[in-house]
Amino acid sequence: MAEETDKKEYLVRGAMLCCRQGTHPRRLNLPLSHGVYAYGHPQITDDDCTQENISYFGVCCSETPPEGAEVVRLAGYVPEGSTEQAEDVQGSRCTPDIIGKWNNPHGKAVTMDSYLICACGGIIEPKTSGQEYGD
Repeated sequence: MAEETDKKEYLVRGAMLCCRQGTHPRRLNLPLSHGVYAYGHPQITDDDCTQENISYFGVCCSETPPEGAEVVRLAGYVPEGSTEQAEDVQGSRCTPDIIGKWNNPHGKAVTMDSYLICACGGIIEPKTSGQEYGD
């Protein structure tokens, strides 16, 4: 029997991701299920790392933002259920330029320990697995 520390929390459709160089977290999209599920949710694989899956993270704060990116002004990010205020942000729209596939997968499955690297200098990592959300 596997020990508790061997259990991996798999990412599924709706997982919340953030980029260390972006201003806004975003949910991971999986338009079509691969037929593999974790607790009833469509599971993400290491191939799910395209703009179809990961749109953008608000404004890119990198020293090397995407070349030719549209300049946008967005309302500051306020976590769901929070009453805090956040100032608007303006700058180059984050357009992830992901290098390769998910790093540190468990086989082909993406876990909370997995991450992506953006050519603009960002590290994209999960904030939640998505298993806590309804599909």
